[in-house]
Amino acid sequence: MKKVSDTTIFALLFVLAIGLFFLVYFVPLKNVNDEISSLENSNTALRAEISELQVYHDNRSQYETDTETLKKEIVNVVTSYPSAYREEDFILEGIAMEKAAGDEMQYSSMKFSAPETLAVVEADAMRAAEIDGYDNRIEFMCQKVDYNNDITYDALKDALAEAFASGYKANVESVTYTKNEEGVVLNGTITLGYYYVNGNGREYVAPTITPYEAGTNNIFIGGKPITEYAENTEEQ
Repeated sequence: MKKVSDTTIFALLFVLAIGLFFLVYFVPLKNVNDEISSLENSNTALRAEISELQVYHDNRSQYETDTETLKKEIVNVVTSYPSAYREEDFILEGIAMEKAAGDEMQYSSMKFSAPETLAVVEADAMRAAEIDGYDNRIEFMCQKVDYNNDITYDALKDALAEAFASGYKANVESVTYTKNEEGVVLNGTITLGYYYVNGNGREYVAPTITPYEAGTNNIFIGGKPITEYAENTEEQ
């Protein structure tokens, strides 16, 4: 049997020692380094969050003031709209446009579309906002009305001017007309959109109906004041 020299044994022991050194030192060290790297990344994120929170803390008073101002603005916007519209509102605005147009506008019909929901703020969101008096669902609505009529061009401008100046939260959604055979009278439709907010805390206020003599160009019949017509309708 060949004798292993002391040099070979020493070399083997040295290699073994190096291997043990790597196992005992470098492998755990790598794991430690990985943990340190992970902690550093976590600390970086935490430092950024702490820095952001510090900004909030330093400006807390201003943020609270701005929040209260925003709450008031929200209430002002929501309450600037009526809580509802009824048919009498649409009819009276039609009469106002007819008055503005003089004798050069004649209605053939009015069409009341179903109300549309434009946007909704759920009750949970309103409660989270902590606005006094508002813990209910709020709905932003629009109801469109088609005013079908015959009118001259100049009178149409007057009628639209009345629609734009109306006290209602109304918008001229569209104006569609064609000329008749003589090219003098326009036949078509003015579509108004009436905007309101359900749940804004306001009560519906009926419009003031002033005496208005109906004629042959009016949708009301009998040549009676509109107040008398309304009373007779309610009695029926």
